Amino acid sequence: MKRIIYLFLLLLISSCKTTQNKIVKNDTNEIKIEINNNIETIGIILNLSFVGDFILERSRKGRNYEFTRLVRREFEAYKNHKAVNNFNKIKDNKLAIFGHYYYGLSFSELPEMIKLQPNFDEFYGNDSLNRKEIDSILTEFDKSVREFYKDAKLDAFFAKNKDVYTSVLKETKNAIPNNIISIMEKYFGNYKNEYVIVPSLTIPVGWNFGPKMKIDNKTVFYYVTGPAEDMKPVRTKFSEIKQTDSLGFENSRYYRELAIHEFGHSFVRFIDKVKNKKLWQSLSYLNNDKLKKDFKKIGEGTEWSTIFEEHLVRANEIMIWREMGKTEMADEKLEYEYNKEGVLYIREFVKSLEKYRINKRKYKTFEDYFPKLITDLKEIKNE
Repeated sequence: MKRIIYLFLLLLISSCKTTQNKIVKNDTNEIKIEINNNIETIGIILNLSFVGDFILERSRKGRNYEFTRLVRREFEAYKNHKAVNNFNKIKDNKLAIFGHYYYGLSFSELPEMIKLQPNFDEFYGNDSLNRKEIDSILTEFDKSVREFYKDAKLDAFFAKNKDVYTSVLKETKNAIPNNIISIMEKYFGNYKNEYVIVPSLTIPVGWNFGPKMKIDNKTVFYYVTGPAEDMKPVRTKFSEIKQTDSLGFENSRYYRELAIHEFGHSFVRFIDKVKNKKLWQSLSYLNNDKLKKDFKKIGEGTEWSTIFEEHLVRANEIMIWREMGKTEMADEKLEYEYNKEGVLYIREFVKSLEKYRINKRKYKTFEDYFPKLITDLKEIKNE
């Protein structure tokens, strides 16, 4: 679920108000696109830590993590800074996860970095430490992040590279169609959430996260992402980057697919309700060994809760592409999910959801159709 990367060095690791933290900002009609300097700052620290070593050791053809290399060269003098050492200490306490790239969302803008929201639950993953002990470790890290921001003169760095970040926003905006959310809202009959894309130069190529926060009686869903591809041409310093360079955020198909997928999870949160949970749990007998093997192969969880939600979200992606008039893309997606990803029941989900898509005027929301979907899926014969 969510394609969030939580596999971290195998056995070494166990696993706000949103108008803050922006260097520059650019909105589409419906999705906010923001650069968040808390995320950039902590990302720099992570890239200087053992995380950066881990990333670069796994460079491969077509993905050389050029911005990770660039960041490490730019801030090489701070490799032994207290903030870097404190993050390594977080790892030693088995509290480090890849999600620390979005850790800063809970705070006001640096340099103050005042906590506005509780830390995300995923940062409390060590059962051998109580919450107070973990908070103490994280608070020490927070303090050192503020020190790092000042010591590394990041206010000047961000100001100096404002044009670079403006290009990131421009590339991201051009890659995301303006009408994705309005189409999804009309399809699901749900209009009460907020959606924010946060592109980051410090997050490795191909990595993305989908955290969410409750703010002012609404849920804000984030899509925090690194570039889809390495920068071209390769630069050895930030000062060498030109406005004509490609910074890796231009792959419209990549970002459209991931945005629809990540935000798609937000529209099906009704499955967490007790009455709906009973419905999808009644299908748990479908979770056979082949399905578990295929999901493990693509890096997803093998419990039925994950497998069911991934089927639902991915099938709805196909419906959204059809709603956008992209039938060829929808058909390609269907075949890809079944033949390449091993999403075994995707065809049955799509067949049922097509009934909803065509007749959705009969239903106030997608949730109203959900029992019918379950009834249709009960026709599946377990292989």
